[in-house]
Amino acid sequence: MNLESADDPRQQGLEYARTGDYQSAIDAFNQAIQRDPTDARAYYQRALLYRRLKDFQCALSDFDHAASLQPGYTEAYYQRGITHYVLQKFLPAIQDFSQVLSLDPSNVQALIGRGISYLEFAEYEQALLNLDRAIACDAAQAGLLGAYGSRGQANAALKRHAEAISDFEHALTFAPDDVILLNRLGAAHTDSGHPERALACYDQALRIHQGAAFTYNNRGEAYRLLKRYAEAIVDFNSALTIDPDLALVYYNRGLAQSGLGHYQQAIADYNRALALNGGLALIYRDRAAAFRLLKQYYEAIADYTQALASNPDDVEAAFGRGTTYLYLDDPLPAIDDFDHVIELLPEFACAYNNRGEAYLRLFDLKQARADCGHSWQLDDEHVDHGWMTLWIDMCSNRPELAQAESLDRIASVNPGDYAAYLCRAAAAWLRQDLQQALHEVEHAITVDAEQWGAYFWRGLLYALLQRDREALDALEYALALNLPPVLLCPLKWLQYERSDFYQKYVLPLLRRTQE
Repeated sequence: MNLESADDPRQQGLEYARTGDYQSAIDAFNQAIQRDPTDARAYYQRALLYRRLKDFQCALSDFDHAASLQPGYTEAYYQRGITHYVLQKFLPAIQDFSQVLSLDPSNVQALIGRGISYLEFAEYEQALLNLDRAIACDAAQAGLLGAYGSRGQANAALKRHAEAISDFEHALTFAPDDVILLNRLGAAHTDSGHPERALACYDQALRIHQGAAFTYNNRGEAYRLLKRYAEAIVDFNSALTIDPDLALVYYNRGLAQSGLGHYQQAIADYNRALALNGGLALIYRDRAAAFRLLKQYYEAIADYTQALASNPDDVEAAFGRGTTYLYLDDPLPAIDDFDHVIELLPEFACAYNNRGEAYLRLFDLKQARADCGHSWQLDDEHVDHGWMTLWIDMCSNRPELAQAESLDRIASVNPGDYAAYLCRAAAAWLRQDLQQALHEVEHAITVDAEQWGAYFWRGLLYALLQRDREALDALEYALALNLPPVLLCPLKWLQYERSDFYQKYVLPLLRRTQE
């Protein structure tokens, strides 16, 4: 204790505080306040000590006293704002920072404080206004106080990815070893559609701190989005080694397992994630997709229904459930789901196409043609939409050679698509090149052996080639794969070229399947 402070308890308090003897410092400030109850500085300094000791209510009380004794005491308002922020009382914090700025409009600290408080309220534009002002007042001081990083958060939340990336990069010039900033920069790259650029950020973060589970998770997500699923799983495993109770990481690992086609492992991860955090409603939708791919359709519907209970406007869940109802040959609830999807997203072409299939299962060719035709108009890049439209046409009207050119044109959009092979097969059939038609059908089956379309056309072509037993086997297999029976209608045109086959086999088949 120096002689100057021997008779000044407030100075004694400051010296005790500098040495870390906080209780003695508080005792000294108590003496100072007893000696002079109007000493605003003593209340202010005691408040800082109370806050350091996490006695926030005493700290706020002392800041209140200091401000009431000295209404222009900007530091008291500012530190009270910081205390309110620490207590997550963001509205009082904003009011305190605003009080500082009414006294000192260029106070960089208060501008940043008010900006980050607005961030907590998701008032991103207000946050940007304050952070912009702070940087304009003193870019160097604002940078040291984290303004660029906070502004990057606001820009990222507003999906202004280029601005967010620029801000995070600028923030890193002030704090190059800040692991959180590196992760935020990586996330901004990922959100901008460039997860490959995020990898360097996460690599750098892990060189600085290898024990950050969230960095492994974020890098794993970047790998997953790049379809580097095995590397993603390695990172998710590392994150879970550090912290085995991270529900989000199990969920992300499940997505990566699905990407590898490991649907049972994916479901196990989704189950674990839900056990840890039942509020992650998105998991139900993704678990439903895994169940659907395993052909566990009732389990899939239960999960889609759970997802929709949490968010009735979840387009993916409604579309997925409607599609699953189609697999179960249950068209009415499928139509209800597709109606809802179309209400939410009127330009979603696949919803019209799938609703068209549901109407096919109700033998409503007119409505099916309207829906499939509309889906094709909305998105002519989908080969299967155009193909289904013409197949329906061939059910209602006798096919004409002129349709071959339309089929070729549809196939040219994506020549390697499953439906493109069927388009070319039907075009060759119309041109009476049955061997080429059969060749295209066989190619379609190599692309996807579990779709019903190719087997129907194989059956029709075998009939024309006098391979009757093989024709019937192919048609029955198409039905076993859930071909809508109404799509058998093109067989009726065989009456002109294979009347014997038509009378003996086609008529009984049509009666059996379309009654």
